[in-house]
Formats: sequence, structure tokens, C-alpha cells
Amino acid sequence: MPRVELTVGVVICGSENKERFEILDARIRELGSTSREKYEWYLDLRRHGTVKHSGISLRMEHMLLFATGLPDIKDAVPFPRSWGKANN
Repeated sequence: MPRVELTVGVVICGSENKERFEILDARIRELGSTSREKYEWYLDLRRHGTVKHSGISLRMEHMLLFATGLPDIKDAVPFPRSWGKANN
């Protein structure tokens, strides 16, 4: 019987958004004035204060791949996307 190696990737990931306006503003200024316009909407969200928020995510397809030993991630996707099938 051949040996099968699993390459699952990231199963669980997490992130936390920067909530301090001063740090964000300073970093954007550091990167240059042209990028400031792109991030103005995000700065508006932080300008008036926000709560600290973060979260984690469990990638179900990757967990299924890990649990079942399937050879390809495409086999673990419950609702595969196909060209022209979005409205059917």
C-alpha cells in the first residue's frame, strides 16, 4: 500500500483589527500621501472610536480534507462553483 502524505494547509486562523486611529494614521502617512485616499473610509471607522474585536475561523473544507484524508481539496468542497451555475 503506498504512503499518502496530507497537505492540508491552514485549518484554523485568527486575526485582530487595529483599533487605534493614531497608529493607523501614522502608518498610512509613512507609506505616502497617495495611499491615504484609499484608506480614508477605514480611518473614518476608527476616527470616532471602536471596540476591540477579533475572531477565529475554522475552514471547513480544510478540516474535511484533514479528517477524511481526501487527496484533493476540490473533493471536500460541499458546494463547488461552476461556470454559469450561480443562478441555477
